[in-house]
Amino acid sequence: MNAQKFRTHRLTLRLSQGEIKDELNRRLGRSYDKPKISRWENEKEPIPDDVSEILEKMISTRKQSARVLVLANQKGGVGKTTSSLNLAYGLASIGCRVLLIDMDPQATATAGILATFNADLYNQGKTIAHVILHDKPLEQVIIKAGNLPDGRKLDFDFVSSHIDLAETDGRREPGYDAALREAIEPIQNNYDWIVVDAPPNLGMLTWMSLAAADEVIVPVRTEPYDTMGVGLIIGTIGKIQRRLNPSLHLSGVLPTQYNSRKSVDREVLLHLCNMLKDRAPVLGAVPSSAAYGHAARAARIALEASPSSPATTPYLRLAQALNARSELPLTAVEKLEVTVR
Repeated sequence: MNAQKFRTHRLTLRLSQGEIKDELNRRLGRSYDKPKISRWENEKEPIPDDVSEILEKMISTRKQSARVLVLANQKGGVGKTTSSLNLAYGLASIGCRVLLIDMDPQATATAGILATFNADLYNQGKTIAHVILHDKPLEQVIIKAGNLPDGRKLDFDFVSSHIDLAETDGRREPGYDAALREAIEPIQNNYDWIVVDAPPNLGMLTWMSLAAADEVIVPVRTEPYDTMGVGLIIGTIGKIQRRLNPSLHLSGVLPTQYNSRKSVDREVLLHLCNMLKDRAPVLGAVPSSAAYGHAARAARIALEASPSSPATTPYLRLAQALNARSELPLTAVEKLEVTVR
């Protein structure tokens, strides 16, 4: 077993280096320390065969549970909700059991999916606000896939949001940042993927979302001012990894609303790739297109409304790669450098 596979298995098991050390010592009767695990993962020392065998066994016998994917950026208008909706649909379209949770008090995803009957759900106590603020079981607020009251079809399970959720930032309770993770745990085995649309800020709701996640994608528009704040959200992700969720993985930064015909977009995208070269992968860009506006006006998801459009297929390719745990589609920096010159 090589170092990358060891780390991937550890993250899949949602164990920190200290926790995997304790588990290996318990099973093998050894006295490995945390620096030993670090040396294995950094290819400083070979991984013993019996350690590899135990880790493979742990992976093969673990109870299957959903992977939690969070879309996060402290800036609004970067395509975060659009990305959440289209990735949730893309994963569902390839046969995955998907739950989308709207963690944004502005409830943009909720408005896009549920249109006019969200007020009824709030009165019935069926929003994420009732889960986070009033400890209601998450299972009781899930809207199941199927036909909606207005005749449209919902292709994945969904949990709606409400402005009351904004009260979360005023709460000061021990361990409150684990509230979403605790809510998800009882239903996690019911899904392959749980997609979380985090709010456009770096407050408690974003921390809570990241603390519950296995992986995070950061959408960002290819606009000069938008890319300036990417370092801030990546820094926050790093703090969450160190303090709350060591298994959190930054899957990449997702450029959105990209127009390859505009020189400024190409220059910004190249700058983003160079800026993040040693910090995070830059995923394949999502083109700017009227398909998204047309779909939103029709209360539909763009990938569902225009499945073969070049503007929407990047979401499908990304969903397929995420689910297959294969290499994610990245921006081709070499080609970009040629066009910028």
